[in-house]
Amino acid sequence: MLLPPTMSSLELIVHKAKTIEWHPGALHRNKPPNLYVEVSHNDHRILKTKALGRNLNPLWDSSLVFTSHVSSEILAFRLFHDTLGPDICVGKANASVQDLIEQSSSEQGVYLDINGSRGNFHLHVSLKVLTAQEAVAQVTEDISKLTISSKIEKILDPIDAMESVGSTGNFLKSLNAVLSALENIVKVGDELAKVHPYANAAWKLLTSVYKITKHQQEVDEKVVKLVEAMANLYSFATEADLLVKKSKNAEESVQNIAKQTLECALFIRDYLGKGFLARGAQNFLLRAGQRIDEMTTTLLELKDTFDRGITVQGAVMTAQILDKVQTLETQRILGQLRHTGAGSLLHCECLAGTRVKIIADITEQLMTQSKTPIIWLSGVAGSGKSTIATSVSEYFRVLGRLGAWIRFARNDVGRSDPIVVLHTIVWGLANAHPYMEQAICKALSQDSHLVEAPIEKQFQELLLQPLGTVKENIIGPFIVIIDALDECAQETRRAMIHLIANFFSKLPMTIRCLITSRPDADIARGFCNVNSVAKKSLVTESEDISLYVRNRLYKIQQEHNLEFSWPKPEKTNRLMSLSGTLFIWAVTALNLVEGAFQPSNHLDTLLETSFNEGSLDELYTLALMSNGYWNDPKFKESATFILATIALCRFPLTDTAIGAILGLEDGLTAQILTYFGAVIQWSPGGPAQTLHASFGDFLLHSAGKKNPWFFESAGANKILTSGCLTLLQKCLKFNIYNFPDSHLLNSEVPELAASNLAPGLIYASRFWGSHLAETEFDEEVITLLDSFLKHQFLFWLEILSVEQDIQAAGMALQVAQSYVDGQNNWCEIFLKDAQKFVSVFAPGIGQSAPHIYTSALPLTPKESIVRRHFLALFPHLLQYSVPNSWVKLEKVLWGHTELVNSVAFSPNGEWIVSGSVDNTLRMWEASSGADFGQPLQGHTESVTSVAFSPDGQHIVSGSEDKTVRIWEASSGAPGADPLKGHTSTVTSVAFSPDGQHIVSGSFDKTVRIWDASTGAPSGDPLQGHTDCVTNVAFSPDGQHIVSGSGDNTVRIWDAGTGAPIGEPLQGHTDWVNSVAFSQDGHHIVSGSDDNTVRIWDAGTGAPIGDPLHGHTHYVRCVAFSPDGRHIVSGSDDKTVRIWDAGTGATIGDPLQGHTDYSVTSVVFSPDGQHIVSGSGDNTVRIWDASTGAPSGDPLQGHTDWVTNVAFSPDGQHIVSGSYDNTVRIWDAGTGAPIGDPLQGHTDYVRCVAFSSDGQHIVSGSDDKTLRIWDAGTGAPVGDPLQGHTHSVTSVAFSPDGQHIVSGSFDKTVRIWDASTGAPSGDPLQGHTDCVTNVAFSPDGQHIVSGSGDNTVRIWDAGTGAPIGDPLQGHTARVECVAFSPGGQHIVSGSLDKTLQIWDAVTGAPVADPLQGHTHSVNSVAFSPNGQHIVSGSYDKTVRVWNLGIGAAESEHINNPLILLSSQPFLSPGTFENGWISSSSSRLIWVPGFLQSDFCVPWCKFVISQQGVMVLDLSKFVHGTEWAKCIRNK
Repeated sequence: MLLPPTMSSLELIVHKAKTIEWHPGALHRNKPPNLYVEVSHNDHRILKTKALGRNLNPLWDSSLVFTSHVSSEILAFRLFHDTLGPDICVGKANASVQDLIEQSSSEQGVYLDINGSRGNFHLHVSLKVLTAQEAVAQVTEDISKLTISSKIEKILDPIDAMESVGSTGNFLKSLNAVLSALENIVKVGDELAKVHPYANAAWKLLTSVYKITKHQQEVDEKVVKLVEAMANLYSFATEADLLVKKSKNAEESVQNIAKQTLECALFIRDYLGKGFLARGAQNFLLRAGQRIDEMTTTLLELKDTFDRGITVQGAVMTAQILDKVQTLETQRILGQLRHTGAGSLLHCECLAGTRVKIIADITEQLMTQSKTPIIWLSGVAGSGKSTIATSVSEYFRVLGRLGAWIRFARNDVGRSDPIVVLHTIVWGLANAHPYMEQAICKALSQDSHLVEAPIEKQFQELLLQPLGTVKENIIGPFIVIIDALDECAQETRRAMIHLIANFFSKLPMTIRCLITSRPDADIARGFCNVNSVAKKSLVTESEDISLYVRNRLYKIQQEHNLEFSWPKPEKTNRLMSLSGTLFIWAVTALNLVEGAFQPSNHLDTLLETSFNEGSLDELYTLALMSNGYWNDPKFKESATFILATIALCRFPLTDTAIGAILGLEDGLTAQILTYFGAVIQWSPGGPAQTLHASFGDFLLHSAGKKNPWFFESAGANKILTSGCLTLLQKCLKFNIYNFPDSHLLNSEVPELAASNLAPGLIYASRFWGSHLAETEFDEEVITLLDSFLKHQFLFWLEILSVEQDIQAAGMALQVAQSYVDGQNNWCEIFLKDAQKFVSVFAPGIGQSAPHIYTSALPLTPKESIVRRHFLALFPHLLQYSVPNSWVKLEKVLWGHTELVNSVAFSPNGEWIVSGSVDNTLRMWEASSGADFGQPLQGHTESVTSVAFSPDGQHIVSGSEDKTVRIWEASSGAPGADPLKGHTSTVTSVAFSPDGQHIVSGSFDKTVRIWDASTGAPSGDPLQGHTDCVTNVAFSPDGQHIVSGSGDNTVRIWDAGTGAPIGEPLQGHTDWVNSVAFSQDGHHIVSGSDDNTVRIWDAGTGAPIGDPLHGHTHYVRCVAFSPDGRHIVSGSDDKTVRIWDAGTGATIGDPLQGHTDYSVTSVVFSPDGQHIVSGSGDNTVRIWDASTGAPSGDPLQGHTDWVTNVAFSPDGQHIVSGSYDNTVRIWDAGTGAPIGDPLQGHTDYVRCVAFSSDGQHIVSGSDDKTLRIWDAGTGAPVGDPLQGHTHSVTSVAFSPDGQHIVSGSFDKTVRIWDASTGAPSGDPLQGHTDCVTNVAFSPDGQHIVSGSGDNTVRIWDAGTGAPIGDPLQGHTARVECVAFSPGGQHIVSGSLDKTLQIWDAVTGAPVADPLQGHTHSVNSVAFSPNGQHIVSGSYDKTVRVWNLGIGAAESEHINNPLILLSSQPFLSPGTFENGWISSSSSRLIWVPGFLQSDFCVPWCKFVISQQGVMVLDLSKFVHGTEWAKCIRNK
């Protein structure tokens, strides 16, 4: 058939493809393709099907309506294979429109041959000409997929401002015609259901515009033309009686017209300066002319479309926009948001005719300009707030103006996270309008970590800033609805109230908000003085309840075929009277009647019952009593447990999950729930929850013991605890998720999100601990807990890891330990150890579930009961030299980029805050060590001091910028303005015990008190100290303040008057750095630069006992334990010490682990179990306050940093030099020291070397000399070698032993005669900074040197001339260099913590840098066979690296490390944030207490203070084989 001469509407359907041949590429591993089809018309893509995964015969049945009027036009079909990289075009085919129509006349359609290099396919398509009615039907379906009004807006280019030359008379005349037509549509709204909402809204807006314009002299000519076009368009709607018939014939066209009219109405209102874009009117006017032209053109096209009865062109536009909006890239970007989606409306809309006034008021206020863009609708429980919110949301959804909808539910913890709430709003607005989507996606793309930032930063950068950039392009309002704010968690309420009250009003006026809640006091207080919030109290009209009751009764009468006169008017009136003002009463009562077998009799029973008006408790009692079989013991027990579970569960559970937890037989839960339809909202397979929150209150608080469904909370929680533990024992197993690869993080395995793990099992894993916390002691629970810990403990952690809830393990184990206290010795010991296990390994196992086994279990201390109980079950794990017991260091918190000055615990012990020289504060989760997100920024100089308020809601900080700042602890947002008054650095801050005041000390020698709520200073500065104030603290009763000072004294002040109390406390002989009160306020402790800690009587000021000696450097910080029995101190000697507050004796050895500078801050956790410390090494460390130092004797040797090491020629010995001025010799096999230290140098020993025959050792020192030693006796040989003008940094013997080479801070290299000690020739010059290390080549012909200029140089040993250019690659000073035994390679170590291997001939690097040391590498050497490199570091470890270069076959067999050298992890990789990795693969996660001296896989062993550390991977399975680590059954 030939196409008609005019433009025709065509429907294209892409049915399916049949694969004849498929040739996968090498990367596709013979897997079937992911095929999709693209169709182009006139070089424009008009259709793209979905990609169907792994299918050789995909079925799409995708269709599209488009227009064409040339029969010879070509359609191009291309078949693609969707891949992770660029998609692959499999083949293509072209066909003319005419041919496709003719060949599609048969029912089979057309088969197109698509051939390409990947294979051969038959593509089945069909094309047909549509009638007008068919086109309308198809376009209706497309329109339903998106709101045209918000999707077809285009980005407009600025234009010159328009001259205002319009005629008000013409404008009003045309506008009046439009209003008349719209009024007709509104009048017949029920007949034109699809059209009415748009017309009604447009009519309201244009009515207000009409009134405004009557008083306006002129209207722009273009606006007049726009309204004239609207009037012309609405000529079809002049007579109401003909409107329905005419519009029904093309209802979809009329719907589009009404939608476009609404857009025009919004634009006209805003154009006239009365709308949402008034703030940006100037920019708006620049775009207005082009906008008006476009809308006028659109109206003319719609008019033409209506006259022809089809909307085909709109369909093409719709398809193009849908394709653009729903791109995979946009979905990927928005996928970063933790949103709840569009939400499911759990409440129905208001019955038609009810709540008309309140809904009209709300919608009108939300649609029109107002200074109050937020409406708070409050009302008592059951008054219908959520139903109204649902009606309002549906109204705006139909208009295409619903931005986001959130409804809180009391037992849905997933919705109670403030970040989730914010992300849901962001996600909803992005999906509501393409401009908002574009701006939000841009913000997310620019900062991949933005979704982890504090909530207020996210609000600023995800909402406020993006929407501000596009507000001129968005016409009219978009509505955010937050329903049932009172039902969210307390912390979320606080955060949301703060966010709404302080920030929502800053959004563009296009965003408006409706909030509903009960009139709770905290919500009312939060909104009371907020001008941007309009308060509405919900008053239920009797007419509304009357209409609802009559309507429901009529439906019941119809559905049950009751007599026409049922019910009698007096019964209807009685039911309305009993409802009072509570809609939920009427809803529940009529649910009972409707669900009854005989509704008429049930209504009579209901009305005969004695009720107080609006009494929900009485109604709920009747609802339960009149349903079910409460006299049946099985029904009673099961129903009670089911209702208790629904009331107590932490989020709604399906009937299957409830049955699984309670251990009920299959189907019983669903059967019982059918009896409670009046009060429980549920459908088979779906979640069960109370129809209204008031029913949950009734079950928990109002049901008396006389009722058969009565349960006590403690007893019900015991049932739930037992049920959860029983379900876990029944279902948990090893590798329950079938995790594919231990090298991957949970987030890198997408199939985990689609896991079909039973919801009941996940719930039991996450919440058994919270139910146990509310359970009274019971032996049965202890028995279940004992069995669970013995068999399922590790399996349980898998689920928590994947569910991103590993912190729930710590909480549950702590609750369980309290529960079993003194009742089960094994459980108690295990639980204590398990808490330690989870606390230490949470950062690793929380990211990757397999590492519960591959990392955590084998790296647990030998005496750990978790290790001893489970390790035998997993024989194929790594083996490591772990300590015997848990060390005090639990976690190292990395994040600050400079020295950490101050740390503090929150009052509940859940959070840690730290302040740093990097000008920021950071918050950390104490249990997992995870950071809060982005640092808290605001100070412009170093943060010197931090503290939490007593309620944990705020943080105070002091800074070198002379200010004090207050921060919101929940969001990280700064308070209003900084507190200013000090004239120099603020050194210390603290809250008063009641949280009302803040005290600060400063280098300006004063103490200041501030009002914590207003930030205003309280009184004058406290003056008295004669030098800087270093530390301040309140007494526990808030009556006194103590301060320490650089004047060597401690002072006590009256906190009320600011007057000093008594004389200064004197005794320290240097600066007092830190002071603290004991918990009872009776004692004060101070730490000083005189290296001591002192205890004082707070009442008399007298010192108690002698100073506490032990630290070898300044004491920077002190604190009392919460019980006052212990004192903790931190020092510049890098240690933390614990003291007995009563006797002053030290408890245990110093806590060592900080690697640089001083320990600047220490504090006990609120429970006294942990200590947190901050240090100049940029870390925060958490310590166990109860356990002792590591078991086993450390190697006794150097007492300060190891500076240099070297192998003896036979490889049997190692020599080392140290800052303790000595040289030591070690057994290379065992790591044991040989003999006494070699003493003689008068300053640091920087370098050592063996002679080629092993008989002598040479050393260089900061005393500017070299010394030669007898290696056998340790005696010095001859006098020192003198000549360098600065420290000698490096020495080496020539291979023949005749010469020594040395390098120095004087930037030169010198060669010496080894027998006489005389210099040979002039110094070798060329380096531009100090020479740090030198070495001879094995043949003695060359010398290599490393330097502070970051380079390595090679020299001719005979002439002293440099050979080639410097070797560049290190990013910091080169500390050490050495030749390989064959002279082919050079190894260098650097301040950048790495080793680099170089080709000695070309100077090129041989491999990636060797990583593992945690501080500067200051010494390196090859072993004689070239198989190993030994390195020494400022991290106080010696590491031996396995190279495997030219190794003998026997070595490969006997050495497990070399045997595994084919694995990628035994080539140099990275060691960052605890992960030992190669490329993107993660082998092992190492906890903080092992990181400083861990033996990485490419290292043979490490000599450290803890002993000789060896990593054995001979039995280790990992990667895709990791699940084989478990013992075969």
